[in-house]
Amino acid sequence: MTMEIKNFRTFKKIAELGNFTKAAQDLGYAQSTLTFQIQAIESYYQKPLFERVGKRMELTQFGQQLLEQVDLLLSNYQKLEQLGLQETNPEGVLRIGAPESLMIYRLYPIIKQYKQLYPKVEIIFMDGQCKFLRQRLNSGDFDITFLLQPEYSYGNIKTILLKKETMCLVGPSDLVGEDFLPDASQMVLFTEKECTYREVFSDYMRSLNFFPTNILETESVEAIKKYVINGLGISYLPLYAVEEELANERMRIKQYDSGIQLYSQIAYHKNKWLNPALTALIELSIEHSKGW
Repeated sequence: MTMEIKNFRTFKKIAELGNFTKAAQDLGYAQSTLTFQIQAIESYYQKPLFERVGKRMELTQFGQQLLEQVDLLLSNYQKLEQLGLQETNPEGVLRIGAPESLMIYRLYPIIKQYKQLYPKVEIIFMDGQCKFLRQRLNSGDFDITFLLQPEYSYGNIKTILLKKETMCLVGPSDLVGEDFLPDASQMVLFTEKECTYREVFSDYMRSLNFFPTNILETESVEAIKKYVINGLGISYLPLYAVEEELANERMRIKQYDSGIQLYSQIAYHKNKWLNPALTALIELSIEHSKGW
Protein backbone atom coordinates (compact mmCIF):
# COMPACT_ATOMS: atom_id res chain seq x y z
CA MET A 1 0.00 0.00 0.00
CA THR A 2 1.37 3.42 -0.96
CA MET A 3 0.42 6.81 0.44
CA GLU A 4 -0.73 9.72 -1.72
CA ILE A 5 0.58 13.23 -1.12
CA LYS A 6 -2.97 14.63 -1.14
CA ASN A 7 -3.79 12.55 1.95
CA PHE A 8 -1.00 14.23 3.87
CA ARG A 9 -2.13 17.66 2.67
CA THR A 10 -5.60 16.88 3.97
CA PHE A 11 -4.19 15.69 7.31
CA LYS A 12 -2.18 18.92 7.68
CA LYS A 13 -5.22 21.10 6.93
CA ILE A 14 -7.45 19.25 9.43
CA ALA A 15 -4.73 19.52 12.07
CA GLU A 16 -4.44 23.26 11.47
CA LEU A 17 -8.18 23.97 11.55
CA GLY A 18 -9.09 21.36 14.18
CA ASN A 19 -12.28 20.54 12.36
CA PHE A 20 -13.22 18.21 9.48
CA THR A 21 -16.04 20.46 8.27
CA LYS A 22 -13.89 23.60 8.06
CA ALA A 23 -11.09 21.66 6.38
CA ALA A 24 -13.50 20.24 3.80
CA GLN A 25 -14.77 23.74 2.99
CA ASP A 26 -11.25 25.10 2.73
CA LEU A 27 -10.03 22.29 0.47
CA GLY A 28 -13.20 22.07 -1.60
CA TYR A 29 -13.74 18.37 -0.79
CA ALA A 30 -16.75 16.49 0.50
CA GLN A 31 -16.36 15.65 4.18
CA SER A 32 -16.61 11.95 3.33
CA THR A 33 -13.52 12.34 1.12
CA LEU A 34 -11.54 13.75 4.03
CA THR A 35 -12.69 10.91 6.27
CA PHE A 36 -11.57 8.36 3.67
CA GLN A 37 -8.15 10.02 3.32
CA ILE A 38 -7.54 10.10 7.08
CA GLN A 39 -8.65 6.49 7.40
CA ALA A 40 -6.15 5.58 4.68
CA ILE A 41 -3.30 7.11 6.70
CA GLU A 42 -4.47 5.47 9.93
CA SER A 43 -4.77 2.12 8.18
CA TYR A 44 -1.25 2.46 6.78
CA TYR A 45 0.33 3.20 10.17
CA GLN A 46 -2.18 1.21 12.23
CA LYS A 47 -2.46 4.14 14.62
CA PRO A 48 -5.12 6.83 15.19
CA LEU A 49 -4.31 10.42 14.24
CA PHE A 50 -7.04 12.26 16.17
CA GLU A 51 -8.90 11.82 19.45
CA ARG A 52 -11.86 13.51 21.09
CA VAL A 53 -11.15 15.49 24.26
CA GLY A 54 -14.55 16.64 25.46
CA LYS A 55 -16.06 18.45 22.50
CA ARG A 56 -12.68 19.18 20.96
CA MET A 57 -10.76 17.12 18.43
CA GLU A 58 -7.03 16.93 19.10
CA LEU A 59 -4.04 15.18 17.60
CA THR A 60 -2.87 12.00 19.26
CA GLN A 61 0.78 11.81 20.25
CA PHE A 62 1.46 9.89 17.05
CA GLY A 63 -0.52 12.47 15.09
CA GLN A 64 1.71 15.23 16.46
CA GLN A 65 4.84 13.32 15.48
CA LEU A 66 3.47 12.66 12.01
CA LEU A 67 2.51 16.32 11.51
CA GLU A 68 6.11 17.42 12.07
CA GLN A 69 7.28 15.05 9.35
CA VAL A 70 4.41 15.97 7.02
CA ASP A 71 5.45 19.65 7.22
CA LEU A 72 8.91 18.69 6.02
CA LEU A 73 7.53 16.31 3.39
CA LEU A 74 5.23 18.92 1.84
CA SER A 75 7.98 21.52 1.84
CA ASN A 76 10.36 19.14 0.06
CA TYR A 77 7.63 18.04 -2.33
CA GLN A 78 7.15 21.66 -3.37
CA LYS A 79 10.86 21.87 -4.08
CA LEU A 80 10.60 18.82 -6.34
CA GLU A 81 7.62 20.32 -8.16
CA GLN A 82 9.50 23.53 -8.88
CA LEU A 83 12.89 22.12 -9.83
CA GLY A 84 12.12 22.98 -13.45
CA LEU A 85 12.08 26.70 -12.75
CA GLN A 86 14.88 28.49 -14.53
CA GLU A 87 17.04 30.64 -12.31
CA THR A 88 17.14 33.43 -14.87
CA ASN A 89 13.43 33.43 -15.64
CA PRO A 90 11.30 32.73 -12.54
CA GLU A 91 7.75 31.57 -13.10
CA GLY A 92 4.92 30.06 -11.09
CA VAL A 93 2.56 31.53 -8.49
CA LEU A 94 3.42 33.72 -5.50
CA ARG A 95 0.84 34.07 -2.71
CA ILE A 96 1.59 37.26 -0.79
CA GLY A 97 -0.02 38.70 2.34
CA ALA A 98 0.38 42.26 3.64
CA PRO A 99 -1.42 44.90 5.72
CA GLU A 100 -3.34 47.38 3.61
CA SER A 101 -1.01 50.28 4.42
CA LEU A 102 2.10 48.42 3.24
CA MET A 103 0.30 47.09 0.19
CA ILE A 104 -0.74 50.57 -0.93
CA TYR A 105 2.21 52.76 0.06
CA ARG A 106 5.27 50.54 0.21
CA LEU A 107 4.82 47.56 -2.08
CA TYR A 108 3.30 48.87 -5.31
CA PRO A 109 6.65 50.08 -6.78
CA ILE A 110 8.18 46.73 -5.86
CA ILE A 111 5.38 44.74 -7.48
CA LYS A 112 5.42 46.97 -10.56
CA GLN A 113 9.14 46.42 -11.13
CA TYR A 114 8.89 42.74 -10.25
CA LYS A 115 6.19 42.13 -12.89
CA GLN A 116 8.26 43.98 -15.47
CA LEU A 117 11.25 41.76 -14.70
CA TYR A 118 9.37 38.49 -14.24
CA PRO A 119 6.10 38.60 -16.23
CA LYS A 120 5.60 34.81 -16.00
CA VAL A 121 5.11 34.92 -12.22
CA GLU A 122 1.46 35.14 -11.20
CA ILE A 123 0.90 37.14 -8.01
CA ILE A 124 -2.02 36.55 -5.65
CA PHE A 125 -2.28 39.32 -3.03
CA MET A 126 -4.35 39.31 0.16
CA ASP A 127 -4.43 42.02 2.81
CA GLY A 128 -5.18 41.63 6.50
CA GLN A 129 -4.00 42.33 10.02
CA CYS A 130 -0.56 41.04 10.98
CA LYS A 131 -1.84 38.39 13.41
CA PHE A 132 -4.08 36.94 10.70
CA LEU A 133 -1.25 37.06 8.16
CA ARG A 134 1.15 35.21 10.48
CA GLN A 135 -1.44 32.50 11.07
CA ARG A 136 -2.01 32.03 7.34
CA LEU A 137 1.73 32.03 6.70
CA ASN A 138 2.28 29.39 9.36
CA SER A 139 -0.43 27.19 7.86
CA GLY A 140 1.09 27.41 4.37
CA ASP A 141 -1.57 29.62 2.78
CA PHE A 142 1.03 32.29 1.90
CA ASP A 143 4.48 31.97 0.39
CA ILE A 144 5.58 35.23 1.97
CA THR A 145 4.10 38.07 4.00
CA PHE A 146 5.03 41.67 4.62
CA LEU A 147 4.34 42.79 8.19
CA LEU A 148 4.29 46.02 10.20
CA GLN A 149 4.99 45.08 13.81
CA PRO A 150 7.69 44.99 16.51
CA GLU A 151 10.74 42.79 16.07
CA TYR A 152 9.70 39.33 17.26
CA SER A 153 11.19 35.86 17.14
CA TYR A 154 8.92 32.98 16.09
CA GLY A 155 9.65 29.29 16.15
CA ASN A 156 8.39 28.57 12.63
CA ILE A 157 8.74 31.97 10.96
CA LYS A 158 11.84 33.76 9.75
CA THR A 159 11.80 37.55 9.38
CA ILE A 160 13.90 40.14 7.55
CA LEU A 161 13.66 43.69 8.92
CA LEU A 162 13.31 46.31 6.17
CA LYS A 163 12.82 49.65 7.97
CA LYS A 164 11.99 51.07 11.38
CA GLU A 165 8.79 52.98 10.68
CA THR A 166 7.67 56.29 12.17
CA MET A 167 4.14 56.40 13.59
CA CYS A 168 2.17 59.59 14.13
CA LEU A 169 -1.06 61.04 15.43
CA VAL A 170 -3.06 62.53 12.57
CA GLY A 171 -5.79 65.16 12.67
CA PRO A 172 -7.54 67.63 10.37
CA SER A 173 -5.54 70.69 9.31
CA ASP A 174 -7.62 72.96 11.57
CA LEU A 175 -7.25 70.80 14.69
CA VAL A 176 -6.69 72.99 17.77
CA GLY A 177 -4.19 72.16 20.52
CA GLU A 178 -1.06 70.07 20.81
CA ASP A 179 -2.56 67.05 22.58
CA PHE A 180 -4.30 65.88 19.40
CA LEU A 181 -7.56 65.10 21.17
CA PRO A 182 -10.89 65.39 19.33
CA ASP A 183 -13.51 67.95 20.25
CA ALA A 184 -17.05 66.93 21.16
CA SER A 185 -18.18 66.72 17.53
CA GLN A 186 -15.29 64.56 16.35
CA MET A 187 -14.59 60.84 16.48
CA VAL A 188 -11.62 58.71 17.38
CA LEU A 189 -10.90 56.65 14.27
CA PHE A 190 -9.57 53.22 15.18
CA THR A 191 -8.13 50.51 13.02
CA GLU A 192 -9.33 46.96 13.78
CA LYS A 193 -8.78 45.44 17.23
CA GLU A 194 -6.06 43.08 15.97
CA CYS A 195 -4.10 45.93 14.36
CA THR A 196 -0.52 46.17 15.61
CA TYR A 197 -0.61 49.85 16.49
CA ARG A 198 -4.18 50.30 17.72
CA GLU A 199 -3.21 49.58 21.33
CA VAL A 200 -0.46 52.21 21.14
CA PHE A 201 -3.10 54.79 20.16
CA SER A 202 -5.35 53.68 23.02
CA ASP A 203 -2.48 53.95 25.51
CA TYR A 204 -1.76 57.49 24.35
CA MET A 205 -5.32 58.62 25.06
CA ARG A 206 -5.38 56.85 28.43
CA SER A 207 -2.15 58.65 29.37
CA LEU A 208 -4.09 61.92 28.95
CA ASN A 209 -7.07 60.57 30.92
CA PHE A 210 -9.15 60.66 27.77
CA PHE A 211 -11.57 57.78 27.27
CA PRO A 212 -13.36 58.13 23.93
CA THR A 213 -16.99 57.19 23.48
CA ASN A 214 -17.45 58.59 19.97
CA ILE A 215 -15.61 55.89 18.00
CA LEU A 216 -15.42 54.64 14.43
CA GLU A 217 -13.60 51.39 13.68
CA THR A 218 -12.51 50.34 10.19
CA GLU A 219 -9.85 48.17 8.57
CA SER A 220 -9.31 50.73 5.80
CA VAL A 221 -6.45 53.21 6.17
CA GLU A 222 -7.79 55.10 3.15
CA ALA A 223 -11.18 55.53 4.84
CA ILE A 224 -9.51 56.81 8.01
CA LYS A 225 -7.52 59.38 6.03
CA LYS A 226 -10.62 60.60 4.21
CA TYR A 227 -12.47 61.08 7.50
CA VAL A 228 -9.52 62.89 9.09
CA ILE A 229 -9.07 65.25 6.12
CA ASN A 230 -12.76 66.14 6.25
CA GLY A 231 -12.62 67.02 9.94
CA LEU A 232 -14.46 64.02 11.32
CA GLY A 233 -11.83 62.89 13.79
CA ILE A 234 -8.28 61.90 14.70
CA SER A 235 -6.29 58.70 14.32
CA TYR A 236 -2.84 57.08 14.56
CA LEU A 237 -1.14 55.91 11.36
CA PRO A 238 2.26 55.18 9.82
CA LEU A 239 3.94 58.33 8.56
CA TYR A 240 4.47 56.76 5.12
CA ALA A 241 0.68 56.56 4.69
CA VAL A 242 0.11 60.31 5.13
CA GLU A 243 3.21 61.92 3.57
CA GLU A 244 1.30 63.23 0.55
CA GLU A 245 -1.48 64.75 2.68
CA LEU A 246 1.10 66.32 4.99
CA ALA A 247 2.99 67.86 2.06
CA ASN A 248 -0.29 69.32 0.76
CA GLU A 249 -1.20 70.62 4.25
CA ARG A 250 -4.41 68.61 4.24
CA MET A 251 -3.82 67.30 7.76
CA ARG A 252 -1.73 67.87 10.87
CA ILE A 253 0.50 65.26 12.40
CA LYS A 254 2.32 64.77 15.68
CA GLN A 255 4.98 62.11 16.00
CA TYR A 256 4.42 60.03 19.11
CA ASP A 257 7.14 57.79 20.50
CA SER A 258 5.43 55.05 22.47
CA GLY A 259 8.66 53.18 23.12
CA ILE A 260 7.40 50.36 20.90
CA GLN A 261 9.39 50.23 17.67
CA LEU A 262 7.50 49.02 14.61
CA TYR A 263 9.31 47.64 11.59
CA SER A 264 8.19 46.88 8.07
CA GLN A 265 9.50 43.37 7.52
CA ILE A 266 9.41 40.27 5.38
CA ALA A 267 8.31 36.95 6.86
CA TYR A 268 8.34 33.40 5.52
CA HIS A 269 8.07 29.91 6.99
CA LYS A 270 11.35 28.40 8.15
CA ASN A 271 10.69 25.27 6.05
CA LYS A 272 9.81 27.26 2.94
CA TRP A 273 12.03 26.64 -0.04
CA LEU A 274 13.13 30.00 -1.40
CA ASN A 275 12.59 29.22 -5.07
CA PRO A 276 13.84 31.64 -7.75
CA ALA A 277 10.55 33.57 -7.90
CA LEU A 278 10.47 34.08 -4.14
CA THR A 279 14.17 34.87 -3.85
CA ALA A 280 13.85 37.53 -6.56
CA LEU A 281 10.97 39.22 -4.68
CA ILE A 282 12.89 39.26 -1.40
CA GLU A 283 16.00 40.72 -3.01
CA LEU A 284 14.00 43.39 -4.83
CA SER A 285 12.14 44.34 -1.63
CA ILE A 286 15.38 44.73 0.32
CA GLU A 287 16.80 46.93 -2.43
CA HIS A 288 13.70 49.16 -2.54
CA SER A 289 13.58 49.49 1.25
CA LYS A 290 16.97 51.21 1.24
CA GLY A 291 15.24 54.24 -0.29
CA TRP A 292 12.30 54.37 2.13
